[in-house]
Amino acid sequence: MFSVGQRVWHRDGQRSGVVLECDGGRVYIAQDNGAELDFRESELSATPPAGARGMRNDPRGAAGPAGYVMPSRTLTAGDITPEHVRVLGIVPARTLQAVAAVYERAPGAGKFSALDTAAKLNVIAKITAVPYRTMREYSDRPGELGLLMGKGLADSARAV
Repeated sequence: MFSVGQRVWHRDGQRSGVVLECDGGRVYIAQDNGAELDFRESELSATPPAGARGMRNDPRGAAGPAGYVMPSRTLTAGDITPEHVRVLGIVPARTLQAVAAVYERAPGAGKFSALDTAAKLNVIAKITAVPYRTMREYSDRPGELGLLMGKGLADSARAV
């Protein structure tokens, strides 16, 4: 029913993404924030449902077909799945400590430990310059993930 590369929407209007693969009634999608999810084919639609998140009327006509506006790549609490929590748990402890130190030095930032999973992943991605999708790809190799994050982390620490 769906083809690889096609944009699809969950029928509740809260999630959308590009089809990565279809397999036995399951459709695997990549959301704009890099999260990969799978749904039953019957839960997805090729057209955005009324009131879908990220839909708005743009008076300039710059929103593209049907007024669709690509959502921000920033994760929100509603985006978080057990996979996000798993990936956060794999980020090396020393990297997390260094990210927390850089984050907490910023004026008015507060405590890193007080952030929810989405905010922590966003901060880690910003400070290390490693997007969530890359974190996920390297989640089975935490040592390599730590090395990838090291350069961006060093640059961010120097800037603060």
